[in-house]
Amino acid sequence: MRWGRLRTTNHRGVPVPRLLGIALALCATASTVVYAAVREAGAAAWGALAGMLLVFAAGLVDDLAPVGPRGLRNHLRELVSGRMTTGILKLIVTVGASVFAVALQPERAAYARVAAVVLVAASANVWNGLDVRPGRALKAFVVVCVAFAIWGDLANVPAMVGLAAGAIIALPFDLTERAMLGDGGANLLGFAVGLAVADVLADPWVPVAAVAAVGLNVLADTVTFSRVIDATPPLRWADGLGRRP
Repeated sequence: MRWGRLRTTNHRGVPVPRLLGIALALCATASTVVYAAVREAGAAAWGALAGMLLVFAAGLVDDLAPVGPRGLRNHLRELVSGRMTTGILKLIVTVGASVFAVALQPERAAYARVAAVVLVAASANVWNGLDVRPGRALKAFVVVCVAFAIWGDLANVPAMVGLAAGAIIALPFDLTERAMLGDGGANLLGFAVGLAVADVLADPWVPVAAVAAVGLNVLADTVTFSRVIDATPPLRWADGLGRRP
């Protein structure tokens, strides 16, 4: 079967369709709708889903676009040169979706809200940086899901249930290189992570998490996650679990 522009080559040069993001977007939607059918879903739940779908759509546009510059710095250079890239469009949509989703979350201190916007937008891009090796972004997402299941409030981000189930189902396909997330799926997961982490943390800790997320973006754009993971034995071991030699 031919997938057109949805097919790309992974780090080993293997042609892989970027279909998992579409499946995860459907899982997030189904989870929120089911939650709303069982219990009343408030503005926070629908705002979280809307933000996720906006970010997914922007990432999908980036996936379907012809190959362009890689990395946030290169996209910003293109913008300074007067050229709009799909990466910059994705950044604008991600920031806007972050503002929208955070504004509909439960009331909290103003500084924490601002920090939450930074955290959500930065997390979306962090997961994009993780999705360069099979299974890496999904494994990291499952870890966050466990923490959210223990400390988070499902009423605020009910899409996390569907995303957790979808991630577990999608992981074998990603690890065996039969399908991959693509920018749409990776950004969707990262956006959800940002909302989940902001929901779990008390106000004073949200700026700390936001600074950490921004720092991870800088790391991904300079040293790269792969280099750090390969140089750290425990991370290298976890990263290689289930992956083809």
